[in-house]
Amino acid sequence: VQGIVKFGGGSLMIWGCMTSQGLGYCCQIEGKMNAALYCDILGNEFLDSLNFYQLSKRDIIFQQDNDPKHTSLAARKWFIEHQVELLQWPP
Repeated sequence: VQGIVKFGGGSLMIWGCMTSQGLGYCCQIEGKMNAALYCDILGNEFLDSLNFYQLSKRDIIFQQDNDPKHTSLAARKWFIEHQVELLQWPP
């Protein structure tokens, strides 16, 4: 017999990505993620993942959902400034 915890056992939040070439980098999120942290992750783990697989930003379409962090002004500016095409995601 092995005890398990169904509720209140803690949590772990990570951000990760995948490409047509394989899994990208991921990182653990401490506390809550906001738009600024999301942009930092894009600038590090996401771009590092593209570099690892020698992918050009022009060769990819980034997919994400409509979470407020993803659709924030800061995130929209980040994608425009870094010339990353976004997949349109319906509400």
